[in-house]
Amino acid sequence: MSDLADRLRSIAKSKCLPHLLALPRLAPSAGRLSMVLVGSAATGLCQDGSDIDIAVVCDSMTYEAIASGTTWAAGKPAEDEIGGVQLHYYGVEFDAIQAKLRDLDDLALYVYGNAVVLWDPEGRYEEQFHWLSEQAEDIRRKRIEGKLDMLSRRTRALVSLLAEGDILTVARVCLELITRCLKLAALLDGIPFDPRKRLFVSALTGDTGRRVEPDLRRLLACVGDLANLRKSGDFAAFAFPPILRSVVDILSDEGGKQGFQVGLDAPDRRQAYE
Repeated sequence: MSDLADRLRSIAKSKCLPHLLALPRLAPSAGRLSMVLVGSAATGLCQDGSDIDIAVVCDSMTYEAIASGTTWAAGKPAEDEIGGVQLHYYGVEFDAIQAKLRDLDDLALYVYGNAVVLWDPEGRYEEQFHWLSEQAEDIRRKRIEGKLDMLSRRTRALVSLLAEGDILTVARVCLELITRCLKLAALLDGIPFDPRKRLFVSALTGDTGRRVEPDLRRLLACVGDLANLRKSGDFAAFAFPPILRSVVDILSDEGGKQGFQVGLDAPDRRQAYE
């Protein structure tokens, strides 16, 4: 853990937590709330200027009492400045988190799989989410095998799209495939990743990531080459597919070496949309 992460965690516990517990919106329900540090300060992926993000987790009845008049449901946290650091906080229901975790949602697993408990007077957060650590390896297996399978399926689908010659559709799918490769590299290396930001940098910091990084950068360059393709016949020279196959082979080989199944009998639909 970096010195910056330690400092942000210290501020979260010593200054942000007392501030939240004293807020008129939250104070009456404090005994029924759990507060957890999430985001880059919790994972250690923080940088200079990183915010402190705190999730206020509770049951549905308590959520209704504390959420009135907020923009939390729209995905917009409340903001304050504490100790010279920007604090973002939001309320969320236990059931909403559980549903996303069961769906193997990448963002939810990043946020709550790495959360640091700051306040849990009734022990409800631990009670609700102890299975995350207990089933960590099984969850990782399901994610890796599902993503490997879906990456192979989507790679094959790219061939049909190239025949149609729709530049925008091809570009969108190419970026999707690069994103899938990045997530897989991170999972194979055991690196937490935020699917919303800095994915390219953080996902490539492990051994597998460093192996595929040159080809992934070449794939990004290929997406730019799409601007020069005028008709469907031009796609025959598009360099993206063979480079992608090389990356998929590396990721599949690494998955096999780590004991994961490469190729499922039936696709895991939880990995279909990313």
